[in-house]
Amino acid sequence: MADARKARLSVAKLTERFEEALRRSPVVDRVKDWVERNLGFGGNIRIVGELGAFAPNSAGTYRARADLTVLSVNQTFPLLAVMLEKAGQPPLVATDIAEFCSSPGDAIHAAALKPLFDRYGSDKGSGHDYHLLYGHILGDGAAVRSLVEIGLGTNNPEVVSTMGSAGHPGASLRAFRDYLTGARIYGADVDKRILFSEDRISTCYVDQTDPASFAELESLVGPAIDVVIDDGLHAPNANLSVLNFALERLSVGGWVIIEDIVVTAEPIWAVIGALMPDSYEPVLLRAEGGVIFAARRKS
Repeated sequence: MADARKARLSVAKLTERFEEALRRSPVVDRVKDWVERNLGFGGNIRIVGELGAFAPNSAGTYRARADLTVLSVNQTFPLLAVMLEKAGQPPLVATDIAEFCSSPGDAIHAAALKPLFDRYGSDKGSGHDYHLLYGHILGDGAAVRSLVEIGLGTNNPEVVSTMGSAGHPGASLRAFRDYLTGARIYGADVDKRILFSEDRISTCYVDQTDPASFAELESLVGPAIDVVIDDGLHAPNANLSVLNFALERLSVGGWVIIEDIVVTAEPIWAVIGALMPDSYEPVLLRAEGGVIFAARRKS
């Protein structure tokens, strides 16, 4: 038994020394360097593979091609904006939200909305100054018959769009319901656990990355909607799903609003604004805590 134990200890010691020698070997360093350059530690292979539309269709190491792919992603929309301008279609230029919503009536309506957002725990009036825009859009609320908001404000930590433990799911829906006394309020979210139904509020499941998932919401709200708000995933593809949904159903005089756009994504929305149908009047607004894209249907 003692001899067997000594043998096991010897093998363990030899293994430890062998591994230490490997760690110090210049051959191992060269292999590691080759793998990093050609196979792409840090997700380089995935970047090139999954962003293939932006990746250079050229030979080279994965590291170099991944760097160029990221550069391509960041440069494509600003360059498209330049092309649009040269073609006589000036891209949208961001305006300050306070400048856009500057009439005395806007201020009165915004002042009435903010306490409702605050009461229910929505960040639209604190942390953001979006109440200024909604005061402008909604007016006194008498003309609005239906409002849809994508993104209820989940507080479940495993959901990407979570607001954290301090979040209040459905907060802004309740604020809009109280302000728009004659309107039906609809909400949708990817987190089925926070869906609810209350007086004049109905909610359903929507995954903004899956346009087919809008079917239930489409049947719920009907063909004519006065206001559509995207406060969900806050990614361009998700935003475009909501925008396409709104363009097919927005009533004349109605608005679609995309909240919480990161400043670095402004060129994307400058291009989208130039692509909007002639029947829509788009604006890009710089607000507290984010950029807003909004468009009103004129006809």
